[in-house]
Amino acid sequence: MELLFVSFVLMAVIYGIVKDYNPQAVLALAGMSLFTLAYWLGLHPILPADKSTGFALFDLFEVFKGIFSYRAAGLGLTIMAVAGFATYMSHIGASQALVRVAVKPVAGIQSSYLMLAICYLVAVFVSLFVTSATGLGLLLMVTMYPVMRNLGISSASACGVIATSQAFEIGPTQTNAIFSAGQSGLDPTSYFVDYQIWLVAPMLLVTMVLHFFWQRHCDRQDGWDPALHRGDHAELDEQGTDEVKAPTWYALLPIIPFVLMMTFSKLLEDDIKMSVEVAMLLSVFIGMLCELLRSRSVRTAMAGLSSFLDGMGKVFGPVVALIVCAELFAESLKAIGAIDTLLHSASNAGIGSGLMTLVMVGLIMVAAVIMGSGNAAFLSFSTLAPAVAAKFGVPAVTMLLPMQLASSIGRSISPIAAVLIACAGIAKVSPFVVVKRTSVPMAGALVTALALNYLLFM
Repeated sequence: MELLFVSFVLMAVIYGIVKDYNPQAVLALAGMSLFTLAYWLGLHPILPADKSTGFALFDLFEVFKGIFSYRAAGLGLTIMAVAGFATYMSHIGASQALVRVAVKPVAGIQSSYLMLAICYLVAVFVSLFVTSATGLGLLLMVTMYPVMRNLGISSASACGVIATSQAFEIGPTQTNAIFSAGQSGLDPTSYFVDYQIWLVAPMLLVTMVLHFFWQRHCDRQDGWDPALHRGDHAELDEQGTDEVKAPTWYALLPIIPFVLMMTFSKLLEDDIKMSVEVAMLLSVFIGMLCELLRSRSVRTAMAGLSSFLDGMGKVFGPVVALIVCAELFAESLKAIGAIDTLLHSASNAGIGSGLMTLVMVGLIMVAAVIMGSGNAAFLSFSTLAPAVAAKFGVPAVTMLLPMQLASSIGRSISPIAAVLIACAGIAKVSPFVVVKRTSVPMAGALVTALALNYLLFM
């Protein structure tokens, strides 16, 4: 009976996500339903006897409160600090300055498709410090896009490259990477250096080569010859041209947290450690000092802190609350025995950890394409990975790492993803055309990630 009810609830969750119902509400209600059933059938208490309120309904919300308290004060604060820092860097124009500086050296390349491939690498480098996929896409559309178009690169090819600039969410300041590290029992810096970079470096090379040949192939199919369009000027939408002008040296500011975290970690410094939150807060106050020197106004410098706090608040609902609701749902699946049943069935069928990882990656990919969001897809289902990995006797990171990469790859081939829609809108092409241009490079990246993860870590 419980398995039938679990199947019904899972179908309801999938239906709600596909129909674009609020995912936090869908996951929370599904979790509460399963907890209630597990309690009613005597399979699992909602809370241990020593922690129970004495009333099942209150216990149910006590579980919800406990997860909220734990996540909001820990991982939630980390993610909000990163989001606040990103908002502040954009507010003072530092992110825009970084993109302008990064794009300038490639402007002199004369080979169209070589330019396209190198632009991809430059865009990925910038993505280490500009953590919003849509924000980075818009910045690149007003800086890198005209450079590529003036060299004769087609709108579709240029959008294909820019839309995949955040396809891997690499670095210790990315939301999904931070969450994946936490679920794996690692700090974000160790996750990045010890695991992520070993997959991502080859993935970048594969994706760059595939962009070179796939975009050229698609252009030839469309009858586009870059040599006939050199000197063309990109027509930009007004929404991409409104940027804060900042001094060139402001390009250094978004890099500060990354440098601090890499320096004050077990990699280089054993005695002094720096958390993500401290790195973000310190960097914001360095930015405020720079604003004071630039504007010579204490009021202006201090007012910028509001953008940091606003950025923290904006990410609480869509990301932190989603993590909490997803964890409630995952805990309810464990309580009712669904995870144990699934793993027992997989064991009887001879399914190993490698095949189970493929199943988990496939689930994340489909969810990311349907939802148009890498964060929503990964945060909704990744909480199941540690329990699954433990049952198979493998480290949680061996499942979470390819799942984390698959979530942002899936977003890069979703026609409803915000970054694809934004880039396509500015370039005046269909999002489905952009998806065609991103599909092959992203497929190659995913295959590379899965192969390397299996060879190196499983």
